[in-house]
Amino acid sequence: MKEYTVDAIILKSLKSREADRILTLYTRQAGKKTAMAHGVEKPFSKKRGAVQPFGYSRLQLRRGRDLDSVAQGEGIEIFPALRASLEGLAGASYMAELVDAFTMDEDPNPPIFQLLLETFRLLGGKHDFVAARSFEIKLVSLLGYRPGLEACVLCDTPAAGEELYFLPEHGGVVCHGCCPSPGREKEMTRGALENMKVLLRWETARIHQIRVDRSAGDEIKNAMRRFIDHRLDRGIKSRRFDDLLGRR
Repeated sequence: MKEYTVDAIILKSLKSREADRILTLYTRQAGKKTAMAHGVEKPFSKKRGAVQPFGYSRLQLRRGRDLDSVAQGEGIEIFPALRASLEGLAGASYMAELVDAFTMDEDPNPPIFQLLLETFRLLGGKHDFVAARSFEIKLVSLLGYRPGLEACVLCDTPAAGEELYFLPEHGGVVCHGCCPSPGREKEMTRGALENMKVLLRWETARIHQIRVDRSAGDEIKNAMRRFIDHRLDRGIKSRRFDDLLGRR
C-alpha cells in the first residue's frame, strides 16, 4: 500500500527548505520513523497542528523513495499542561531524546509508545521530577536493560540489611563484598533503592502518589544518569533541561 496510517508522537521537528519539516516520530505501529511534512510551515497548512513537537497525532503517511511523507494528519492530544510550563517542556524534550537515542528505526515496541504517551499526560504538573525518574527506569527495562535491584547482581545476596552500591557497568546493585572499590563508590541508601523499585513496579498513572525526598531523588537521578550513559556510551544533550525539573 502506498499510504498507511500510524498513531504517532512527534519526537523532533527540524526545518527543511522554506516551508517543509523533517519529523522524527515514534509510532505505535512501526516504532521510530522519519517523515517529511511538506508545506507545513505555510500559514494555512491543514497539517500544521498535527505535526507539533511532543504532540500525539494520527498521521496518514505516503511511502517515498527516500523518506515517507505526511499526506494528512489529525491531532489527538496536544498535552496543554506540558506546554504551559518550562518544566513540562524540559521533561518532554529529555524523554523524546531518550527514546530517539535508544530505539532503532522501524522496530515497533508498543509498550514504549504507551509509556511515552502516559508520561506526557503527567508533565506540567507537580510530579515532573518523579515522572522523569519513572520514565527512565521503565524505558531501559522495556528495552531489555532492566537494572538489578532485588539482590547483588554478582553474588545474588538479597539486597537487604547491608551496604549496597549501584554500579552501571555491572547492571545494578552490588553488595559491599563484591564491590571492586567500595572506598571510592558512593553507597546507595535503602530509601533510594526502595523508591527505585516502586518507580519500576507501579503503573505510570499512579506515580503521582509516590513521595521521593530530595536526597533519595538525587541518588536515583545520578544512578540512572550513569546507567543511561553507560548503555548509550554517550551523554544526552537535553539533560541540561532535565536538570530544571524540581521536586514539587
